[in-house]
Amino acid sequence: MKHILTAASLIAALGFATASHAAPTGPSCTLGSTTAAFVDCAGSFKGNLAGSLSSSQITALNNQFGDNGFSWSSSMVYSKSDAIGNGVFTDDGKDFSLSFDNGQVAKGLFVIGLKQATNYSFYLFDGGTAGINTINFNVNGVVSGPQANGLSHAVYIGNALSLSPAGVPAVPEPESYALMLAGLGVVGFVARRRVKR
Repeated sequence: MKHILTAASLIAALGFATASHAAPTGPSCTLGSTTAAFVDCAGSFKGNLAGSLSSSQITALNNQFGDNGFSWSSSMVYSKSDAIGNGVFTDDGKDFSLSFDNGQVAKGLFVIGLKQATNYSFYLFDGGTAGINTINFNVNGVVSGPQANGLSHAVYIGNALSLSPAGVPAVPEPESYALMLAGLGVVGFVARRRVKR
């Protein structure tokens, strides 16, 4: 099931708050579209999504998404699509689609941060109990430029991912257990013979 993230290109004329985390400066994401799958959004902010969240970014997340029940915690996973191995993602997201590795899904409330050029935006999702594996998006809520300008990287901020029902390892068949026990029996037999010698 693919969820689509859409954002309107509205220009917000807001100034900078601090050097470490600027107030929204570019296009504002909006929930006006009926195809929007995100719960809420924040941005566009001037700056970077680095290897970890700054204290001002954490404050912005909690202030914007707190009414929806999201609260950042140090036990949450923070993973970047441009990290080695693409973090928790299957690729870097430059094709405007993000999927989680190995059939994993994001359940409950989680945030996706999208970074393009020198701006970034945060999007709050609710994966519920079933979870979300793939998100299609555009970058119009991050910068005013065309989609062709691409995505610098994306980040996942949320709880540890879970395996989807389709990705849950199967319970071994009885034949598999029989082979394993036979193998252990042979190993035991060989070890016992060595001890007798």
